[in-house]
Order: sequence, then structure tokens, then C-alpha cells
Amino acid sequence: MINKNLIKKDLFLNFTSLHFYICALVLYFFCTLQFFIFRRFFVLGIGSSDLSVFFVTIPYACSLIIPVLVLQISNKEQENNFPFSFLKILLSKLIAVFICVFVLLLPLFVVPLVVNFFGTVDVGQLFCGFAGILFYNILAISICLLLAENIFSKAAFVVTSVILLLVINLLHQIPLYVNTNSFITNVCNFFSFVYHFDSFSKGIIDTRDLFFFLIFASFVNVVNFYFVEHQKGKNFFAGKSKIICVLTIFIFAFAFIDNFLVYKKIDFTKDKQFSVSPYTKENLSLANSPVKISYYRSKELLNLYPSIRDVNDYLKILSLENKQVSYKMFDAQKQNNEQVLSNLGILPQQFQSVNNNKTEYTKVYSAIIIEYLGRQEVIPFILSTSSLEFELNLRFNSLIKNKKNGVYVLCGNEYSPDDYSYAQSLLNASNIECYQIALESLEFIHDQLELEIPLLLFGTSRLTEIQSSIIEEFILKGGKAFICTSPYSVDVNGSWQISKNTQDNFISVLQNWGINFEEKIVNDLSNVRLSFYLNEDNFDALNENTQYEYVNYPQWISVLPQQNIPFGITMFWASPISQNEKINPLCFSSELSWTVKEIQKSFSSSEDSLQSSSDLFITNPFAVEKAPIDDPLFTKEVSILGAQIKNKISGLYNVLENENPNVIVFADQYFALNRLLEFSSGQTSDFRNLDFILSMILKLNNEEKLQSLQFGGVKNSTLYKIQDVALFENTKEKSLALTFFVIPLLIILLGIVSVVVRRRK
Repeated sequence: MINKNLIKKDLFLNFTSLHFYICALVLYFFCTLQFFIFRRFFVLGIGSSDLSVFFVTIPYACSLIIPVLVLQISNKEQENNFPFSFLKILLSKLIAVFICVFVLLLPLFVVPLVVNFFGTVDVGQLFCGFAGILFYNILAISICLLLAENIFSKAAFVVTSVILLLVINLLHQIPLYVNTNSFITNVCNFFSFVYHFDSFSKGIIDTRDLFFFLIFASFVNVVNFYFVEHQKGKNFFAGKSKIICVLTIFIFAFAFIDNFLVYKKIDFTKDKQFSVSPYTKENLSLANSPVKISYYRSKELLNLYPSIRDVNDYLKILSLENKQVSYKMFDAQKQNNEQVLSNLGILPQQFQSVNNNKTEYTKVYSAIIIEYLGRQEVIPFILSTSSLEFELNLRFNSLIKNKKNGVYVLCGNEYSPDDYSYAQSLLNASNIECYQIALESLEFIHDQLELEIPLLLFGTSRLTEIQSSIIEEFILKGGKAFICTSPYSVDVNGSWQISKNTQDNFISVLQNWGINFEEKIVNDLSNVRLSFYLNEDNFDALNENTQYEYVNYPQWISVLPQQNIPFGITMFWASPISQNEKINPLCFSSELSWTVKEIQKSFSSSEDSLQSSSDLFITNPFAVEKAPIDDPLFTKEVSILGAQIKNKISGLYNVLENENPNVIVFADQYFALNRLLEFSSGQTSDFRNLDFILSMILKLNNEEKLQSLQFGGVKNSTLYKIQDVALFENTKEKSLALTFFVIPLLIILLGIVSVVVRRRK
């Protein structure tokens, strides 16, 4: 069926052709420029190690080069004189062009190589991405071979092939810009090659997509064979040939239908976002009555977010883990279903879309309802499988285990628990009941506090000795605590002036336990970029003409992802914690951070001209130093921002001891304050600080297994490996030289050598 000499002939024609090396450069520059330059990979804070965008770019580039490679080996007059059947010639061409494309893809491995210098490349995603490209190319080559046999003009063939492949790749985007019904949308998605490539780019091998490429490619090649044989005079619509034709059509139709009814997803990603964890299996195994999972989804979301289908797929996989679990998906837009969601308090989300050059706002649903023993739990909105398993298990714990965690919330600073309501809302939504404790009532209810429920303490500057003694006693008796405090207070609602908490009684308790705060403020080049609007004439009149000024504020630290903070957090005016043998550090500032000491009072020789500074630190965003300077107040160093007490502790106010304390101390009392979260997150809705609080409360509640699922399916794609600016720039220059000089030069040299070899042959 396959002739090696035919394959060698076609390979020689391409490898020794100048067109082949031009195609190599087009493919290479198209993909590398798109990923490194247009996506601003080398910009700190923007670059990502996620290769999905890179892989999605490749099919579009292949649409430009595959027609050229097919044209290079197409010679009908010569092939008519070959002593081989057309089927043998066709398969030989397919294999030869496939090998050529595979060779052209090899230089692109420089992309994950460079990315790995700066961040972590998911090997599973890398494998699946390139595997998906190869399966895509089998189908694309087959279509071009079919067109080559039926279009006699070379120019017309190239133009038609390129346009057809690009249109097929872009089919899934048509419903985004044209108002189509569900049938047209499904047809566009089904025939879009890039739509079927999506799962490969994320590190998932979905048999539906895998066999779509293979079955469709086989169908195209069979059609090609029939067309050529029909042109030679063979009639396939008479006698036995007619029966074979009909059977062939039925076989392919059945193969397509069966492929989409019976399928399997193989998860190659590092985080196994499509694999059911042992913790979830254990939870479901405890269900002794039916667990009903209902997913209400708007069809429009399939156009806006193709990854939404992953939610449906995961819930199907989950329902197979236990016979007690049943699953069904509903169209949320139907009137009866909308009423069901409304009765449960589930409101639609509004999304912007463009139809017929008009911007429209669409109301959509994507809610999961879990029922067990007549009770219900709801996930009001979900767009992907990121943290989906975590959200489900929060509900399983409540329904199946009848378990609900709790936390005491106490504010020991100038604020009330209501000023930290965002944190409490997230905890309540995560089935962690918040019990607010008023500071003035602490003395009357401390005997009622349960040691199994952890304490979340924001600030300690207003705690009296008695109140500090009560909290100390709670912890020494075995209570757990997450304490967020610092030796300074900030006028958050005013000038941001910092003052020292000289009467903080609980700071002395923490010092007794090994938590020593330094009299400094941590600054970092990894920080929050603030926006201030400039409208001096009318301060309140904000409009489209309002001008904004952006300032990097190093005292608002953007803590980079690390072991205990997988996706980083934001900290405000944090004080460093001194390292000692009594604590276990949990998180650090970056290697580009520095600390600033208090500004000392200055006195002149004359008592009458005494001058003093009322400000301990310069906090004005426009006046603060944006980088460490040569000054005694500045020290370039990495600081401890959070720590866990690991040794035995004893009382300062109480004659008690705790051999195994479970206390986490965080050097910032404001990092969950509503006002600062709103200011720092801006339009990005960055509330990672709240997720971190949830993670710490789960840790204190001995829910480590559940805690590990919190960020499941969300990988760290930041460029965290190189924090030093000089080293980053140096590595960037070397990477650019390798990517845009060395590799292209090698391709050009190979092209010159191959052309010389061909001329000599």
C-alpha cells in the first residue's frame, strides 16, 4: 500500500526546494512573534508560561504552508505514467507531506525551551499540544490533496486551499459576531478544526477530537480516491460498487456519531484537572442515598467560552464514580428553568458580545445545584473546571457529611468585622460559618468559645491587657488562630500616614512566642500599580475625558506565587518578621525587595529651632522611592511576611503552656480590608487575598486534603524563576538572540545547502 521510493521522491522534492525553507521561516516567525512579541512575554507581570495560546496559533500558520508543500509534490502528468495505483500515490504523498510538516515544527521547540528559563512548562500540555498539531495536520494535508486533484491551476489551488483552511479554522468564531441559532452554532463548532484542537492545547486528549481528525481525514481521502477513479471512467453508482459506496457513507456516519456518544478524556496536565481526586471519591462513597447534580447552562456561553463544555464533561466523569450519583444538564434559558434558578436566588451574569457590529449584553447562567436527602447546595456561577472540584467538595461536606466548619472573627484594631465583610462573605459561601465577636463583649463570652473553631483576628492595637490575656488563654488551651497584625497603624481613609502602636499589648504576647516584628516597612519592585484620576476643576465629575495617572507603589507588595501562596497575594504596608528557631516562615517578599527604617527625628543645636518629623515613613505614592537607594534607612533584603509558630509556647498573662500550638501570624492587618481590596484590585477583580484567608482557615480546621483542591486546575503560569531585574534582562537578550537570530540563521544555512545539493543532483 505504501511505496518507500515514492515517499523518498516527494521528500527530496521538498527538502531541496527553496519553498520549503521559506515555509519554515514563515511558520517559525509567525508563531514565535505572536507568542513572544505580540503577547508581550518578556514584560514582567504580563508574560505567561501557559503554552495554550502558542499552540492555538500553529494551525493558522500551517494553513499557509501546507498548500505550498502539497503543490511542490503535485505533478499529475508525471503521476499518470507511474506504475502504481492512485491510492498508493495518495498515501505516499500524505506521509511525505506529514514528515515535512513534522520537520518544520521541530524549530518551534525553542519556544518551550525559552519559556522554561523563566517559568514552568507543563510537560503534559507540551506533549498534547504537539500531538494535537500532528493530528490536525493529517486532516489539513488530506483536504489539500483533495483540492490538488481537482484544481488544475497552481495559483488557484494555493489561494483556494489557504482560504478554505483559514475559514474552517475560524468557523467556531462566527457565532461570536453573527447572531445564529443553536443548530448553526453547533454546526460551526463541529466543523471548526481549531475548536477540536482546544482540548489538546490545554493538555487533554479527548477521544472525540482525536477521532474527529482521523475519521474526517479518512473520509476526505476516500472521497479523493472515488473522485479520481470516477474521472478515469469507473462508475461507483452501479452494481456492487453502489452498495460499497452506500456502506462507506454509513460507516463514516456511524463512526462520527459513535465517536461523540462514547468518548474518554485522558488528562496529561500536571494538576490533573479532569481527574477525580481520592478525596472526592471518598466523599461520594459516604453517600447512602441518591445525590442529584443538575447543571443549568446557557447555550450562549459555548460561543463566549468554549472551555465551558469542560464543566459538563467533568460532571459526567464525576457521576460515574458512584452509582448513587446522577447528573443532568438543562438549558437555563427555558422559562421553567429560569424560574427554578430564580427561586433559589441564582441571578444571571451579564456578558458583552458583538453581533452585526453592535455591542450587546447577554444574560447567561452557569449554575450547579446539588441535592441530597431533600437538601440543596448551589454553585451560583462557574465558567471552567478551575477549582470546580474544590467547590463541589465544599457542598459534599455540607450535604453528605453534614459537616460545616466555622471561624470566630474578631477585630482588634480601629475597624469592625463589617469592614472585613468581603472575607466573611467568601467564607460563608464556602460553607464556613463566621461568628462575629464584638471587641467589647469578648470578656463576657470567652468561656463560651469552642477550641475546635479557629480565631481570625484582624489587628491587635486596640486590645487591652485583659482582652490580650483572654485570646492568649484561648490559644494556650489548644485554640487555633490566624492573626493578622503589625506594629504600625495606617490612616487608610485619610493621608495614609503611619503611626506606631506603642500600647499594643498583644504584640508582647507574640514576642513571647517568637514572633518579632522589625521596626521597618517592606517595599518591593513586585508591587501594585495604582491609578489616580486628574480632574482638578471638578473632583466628582468623572467622564470619558478624565485623565488618569498610574504609579507603581512599592509599599503595596504584590507577593509572588510560592509554596504556601500558589497564586500570590497583595499586602499593604507590611512589617518584616525576624527569623528565629521558634517560627516556620510561610511566605517571603521577592528578591527585588528592600526594607525602610523609621525616619529619625532631627534636632538642631538650638533648642528654639527644634525640628521633628511627625511622619515615621514617607507614604505618598508620588514621593516614595520606587527602588532601593544608597541611604542608611534602606536595606536590600528578602523579608518574612508570614510565619507559623512551631515550638512550645507559654503564657505572658496566663500560667499555661501549649506543646503543639496551631497559630499563623501574618504581618499585615489590612490585607483583607474592604476599602483596600476595592482600591488595589481596580477593574481586575483581584481578590486572591480572600482565597488565601479561606486556605488558611481550612488549614487550621485540619482540612488539608480539601485545601489542596482549592487551586486545582489552576496552574502557576507566572514567570517566577528569575526575579533579579539585571538577570532577567540578560536572559531575555540571550533568549531573543537564540529565538530570532540563531535558529533562523540555521534554517537559512540549511536552505542554501539543500539548494546547492539539488543543483548538483
